[in-house]
Amino acid sequence: MTEEIPPWDFDDEFDGGEETCGRVIVNLYLYIRDQEPGRRILVISRDPGAYVELPAWCRMTDNQLTEVQHPFYLITLKPSLIKE
Repeated sequence: MTEEIPPWDFDDEFDGGEETCGRVIVNLYLYIRDQEPGRRILVISRDPGAYVELPAWCRMTDNQLTEVQHPFYLITLKPSLIKE
């Protein structure tokens, strides 16, 4: 089954594949740790737990969950740190 990516604006895409959400979060952290605040990352996680775990991770890490349409999650990196 192929899902259609929602028509969201994003800067980059991170596909967690069939990994469990915990593994997706660890790999996502490693992927984004050197990226600039404000970047919008489309995260794809097919794990059913992602619907609960990714929003919790965003709250704990000060990232913003901007849009959700499982298995697609649009995350804005550290919007509170954007320099204007």
